[in-house]
Amino acid sequence: MSDIHPTAIVDASASIADDVSIGPYSIVGAEVTLGAGVELMSHVVIGGDTTLGDGCRVFPFASLGLEPQDLKYSGE
Repeated sequence: MSDIHPTAIVDASASIADDVSIGPYSIVGAEVTLGAGVELMSHVVIGGDTTLGDGCRVFPFASLGLEPQDLKYSGE
């Protein structure tokens, strides 16, 4: 059974394996797939059509599957 912190927000359409851990204040958006044993620590944001394979660990304040925050990014 997944361990989802009460302050985490998980979209109903996200696909989450049974043994995933989602930390406090994390956000998992629509179309996200989390494989077996994935661990999201606190304040992680995952959006878009993003898949994390088995055993991935994502550390605090990471943003995956979203537009980059770097203003110099030009779509390359």
